[in-house]
Amino acid sequence: MSSQTQASGLLLSIPGALDLSGEFDRVLITAAERPDPASLPVMSDPAADHSDLELRKRRADVEEKHDRVRKYLDDSGLDAVVLGTADSVAWFTSGGELGISLNGEAASIFLFVNRTSRAVVCDNVQSCRVFEEELAGLGFQLKERPWYDDPEQVVSELTGSKRVTSDVLVGSLNPERLAPGPIRVLRRCLTSLERQRLRELGRALAVALEATCRNFDRGERESDVAGHLAHRLLREGITPVDIRVTGDERMERYRQAPSKSNPIARHATIKAVGRRHGLCACASRTIAFGRASDELRSCHNVAAMVDGSSIFFSRPGELVTEVFRRSKRLYEKFSHPHAWTHDYQGFVIGYSPREICLRPDSKMKLESNMPIAWRPSVGGASSEDTVVVDARGYEIVTAAQDWPQIDVAVKGFVIPRPGILER
Repeated sequence: MSSQTQASGLLLSIPGALDLSGEFDRVLITAAERPDPASLPVMSDPAADHSDLELRKRRADVEEKHDRVRKYLDDSGLDAVVLGTADSVAWFTSGGELGISLNGEAASIFLFVNRTSRAVVCDNVQSCRVFEEELAGLGFQLKERPWYDDPEQVVSELTGSKRVTSDVLVGSLNPERLAPGPIRVLRRCLTSLERQRLRELGRALAVALEATCRNFDRGERESDVAGHLAHRLLREGITPVDIRVTGDERMERYRQAPSKSNPIARHATIKAVGRRHGLCACASRTIAFGRASDELRSCHNVAAMVDGSSIFFSRPGELVTEVFRRSKRLYEKFSHPHAWTHDYQGFVIGYSPREICLRPDSKMKLESNMPIAWRPSVGGASSEDTVVVDARGYEIVTAAQDWPQIDVAVKGFVIPRPGILER
């Protein structure tokens, strides 16, 4: 069979076919040569009526993402976007595992998305697995290249003279790195499928985190405990994105300390970020061997109160500045007026552990279906869970499963926050 096949008047590339008789031309019809604004032909998808229910849900999720991109293109006057970071690709493909490395930023493919088509630019090493395990039946076209060819050339052929933006530096395209960035904004509110996935991820993360807290021994090193938790997460199909085990005084001294070889003698705070289907969830829990000190209890209670207040007031349409204003008043009321300046107070979470940093001067309004993680800390104590903003209230997706709780009352409502487990 020749390297190109004629079908319905369009030239379609046959994956894996190489024309060794002359110069290899991957895309005969490029964006620059076509008079139509679309740089890819609309093609029928043989898997569009696939009977698998989970695949149909995922296909609908991809279509919703494509609709968001179309609206963005219309609003911005652009013709297409190129996605090349692992988190952006996971978002658009509804959870495709397409990163180059476990926690690397770059994806193993590029996605070229315009108003009518979505194409995968990848090499011959990746294409088989990409289309059999990750993207089968989701309506993507393949633009394959030999692994030894420059992928930027294929992207350039697709983009041509069109107005295109990207989330990575590729060819002559200028990446949009504005914070939070137009492309990143498209993914900050979850679809219904993503909410269900995050709910399942959050529960599994909480169970693994709490099981680790219950089962390690006094004197074990922080790094050993981090290894126990990573093992539990991996067995649940969760990638450990970040694990921080901070024992004794290190939490008060270093708010973002990595796990070290220090033995844990009295107490520890364990924080974890896990990823599954591309989505991230985070939570923290604190344990003490014997009775926790009065100082640790007091600090933890204040952190829990600030956390509960932040969760309660995180409603659709609420300004982040207003949530901060109430949080700072609580810090002041309980004699820790500057505690909020000592650590990051929260993030919008999602396909990145830190989609958007929540700052006290932010003009951003919270939106329905937006996942956030407030993380107030006081001294050596912190309180953190993943929460989805909801018009009906809120949903704590990493809620404690079997754990001591502190009931925080806000305007007559009780919001349970994790307490300190004493062993």
